[in-house]
Amino acid sequence: MLEAVLMKQARNTLLAGILVSPMLAYADVHPGKTLHDDANCMKCHADLGYNQPTLTKMKPENYVDLQKAVAYCDSNLNVGWFDDEREEVVDYLNQTYYHFPK
Repeated sequence: MLEAVLMKQARNTLLAGILVSPMLAYADVHPGKTLHDDANCMKCHADLGYNQPTLTKMKPENYVDLQKAVAYCDSNLNVGWFDDEREEVVDYLNQTYYHFPK
């Protein structure tokens, strides 16, 4: 009887781990990265890069400039981000490439 209870608990623990583990893999991904990747930003920025010394177009020099650059891409490429999504992308780019104070 005790063995059956222990087996049931072990099975439930294993099933819970299987169900939760994919969520944990995504927990570390910045939401701005997901939006950035879904919008295929690297289509242009693979060549242009981010925070490169040779980059002259839209080279942000501070956090506000970065917000303007992301808004420019969003608007001109009809990405369709909401304000909070655009800010997530700005935050992701800032954490990953620019490191501007907010």
